[in-house]
Amino acid sequence: MVLRNISKVGIVGAGTMGGGIAMNFVNAGMPVRLLEVAPEALERGLATVRRNYQASAARGKITAEEVESRMGLLSGTLAYGDLADCDLVIEAVFEDFGLKRDVCRKLGEACRDGAIIATNTSTLDVDQLALASGRPKDFLGMHFFSPANVMRLLEIVRGGQTAPEVLETVRRLAGTIGKVGVVSGVCYGFIGNRMLEGYLREAERLLLEGASPRQVDGVMEAFGFAMGPHRMMDLAGVDVGSKVLLEWQKSGGMPGDPAYRVMVRRLHELGRHGQKTDAGYYRYENRKPVPDDEVETISRDLAARYGIARRTDIGDEEILQRCLYPLINEGARILEEGIADSASDIDLVWVNGYGFPAALGGPMHQADALGAGRVAAGLDDFAKRLGNAFGWWTPAPLLVRLAADGGKFIS
Repeated sequence: MVLRNISKVGIVGAGTMGGGIAMNFVNAGMPVRLLEVAPEALERGLATVRRNYQASAARGKITAEEVESRMGLLSGTLAYGDLADCDLVIEAVFEDFGLKRDVCRKLGEACRDGAIIATNTSTLDVDQLALASGRPKDFLGMHFFSPANVMRLLEIVRGGQTAPEVLETVRRLAGTIGKVGVVSGVCYGFIGNRMLEGYLREAERLLLEGASPRQVDGVMEAFGFAMGPHRMMDLAGVDVGSKVLLEWQKSGGMPGDPAYRVMVRRLHELGRHGQKTDAGYYRYENRKPVPDDEVETISRDLAARYGIARRTDIGDEEILQRCLYPLINEGARILEEGIADSASDIDLVWVNGYGFPAALGGPMHQADALGAGRVAAGLDDFAKRLGNAFGWWTPAPLLVRLAADGGKFIS
């Protein structure tokens, strides 16, 4: 197998994600050309990268000379034609299918023969974007995690027609830019975000049933997560999470449950976008989360609207199991479908990209520690107690088999 040479990189989109992605390659000594559609957006993006480097210099991480040498590797453009000499081009525009499809089409026309084209989408269909480029063999997903210049995880998404040498080139490139590269197949959310859906679904549903954000987050942080699900959503942006669901709904893939993650959607409607607006699942005082009675009111109103019974007996163990077991169960489905190559890959994703406690090894390692039988029995118990109209609590076939024979996910 002859790998492709990557010595110059292009990035479409100079926002927070695009600028952060650019820094990874610049840090590795590769020249990067950053494309934007408007001069002011390009200037703002380049200025943000410079500020990031200057902040590193102020902390003694790099020298002032290194700031200038790294910025010297970064150039900007407003024209797709200026990406024609790049060996790899990554689109990092807003998570909107129509917009990304248009960008991928333009890249298919502008990039040189043999160049690799990648999408940074976190949930959208990589195969459809590959077809839009007209060059599906040269196309794959490179899902960086925010902040892209800090987070170690890179999900490398192999499309149905991605050429083997393209996949292997990018897999090795991940190490060159200091990332932990994990290969995923194409599905909604790939490995990490697909599993995240069940985790967030239950974290939100618990609020409608009577738990508080502080209680849910406290349980998951005591388990070992650096940040509970609601604090995490406030940091990432409630608006971002809600818009991802909107795109999923547009594609026809969102579950039929009318109460599915209504909390995040309602907070978005109310302009409570998280830390950036000083209000989300919490309100924020000097960036510190403070419990907000308004969130309790919103939870009660949504519970009444969707016929969800409120109760006062939600204990910490129930919270932990309701957040953890769906995570494990979806991981089992991902393994069975061949989306992930191994249970260890799933654990790498969750430890390096989602703050799963490293000391516990990852969700699939934790499943082995608990025992597949215990997890499957817990899912069955929640199905009886909470109802299972939408299949949330149906154990994955692989989990059932492991429970029956005492097997493990990680041999």
